[in-house]
Amino acid sequence: MVTYEEVFDAKVMGEQLKKLRKSIRLSQEKFAEELGMSKDTIYNYEKGKTAIPHDLVKKLCQEFNVSADYFYFELEKPLVEDNNLNINDAFIRELEHCTDFEMKQLIEILKILQMKPIAV
Repeated sequence: MVTYEEVFDAKVMGEQLKKLRKSIRLSQEKFAEELGMSKDTIYNYEKGKTAIPHDLVKKLCQEFNVSADYFYFELEKPLVEDNNLNINDAFIRELEHCTDFEMKQLIEILKILQMKPIAV
């Protein structure tokens, strides 16, 4: 019997997980907290010491809009094409990963964008 650990490289999957985590600018601790697991578990996945279970891959794909190919074959393609996403949902998803400082900066940028030009 062939198991997925034999078919898929746990180290490659771990590197992809780390790349995903870093792309959303989360520490291992914060990422683990959001997923309801320990920092050590995330560490072991990222180092390829433990294979990422298929149910977690599925959850990550849905949560972060990547296809399973991202983890299994290192292919960068979204689970759902962006043009099918509601713009509000996409914006809110991005905001969820911002620091307080980044949120304040975004508010200031929005204020500037919403300003009406002054006639001279």
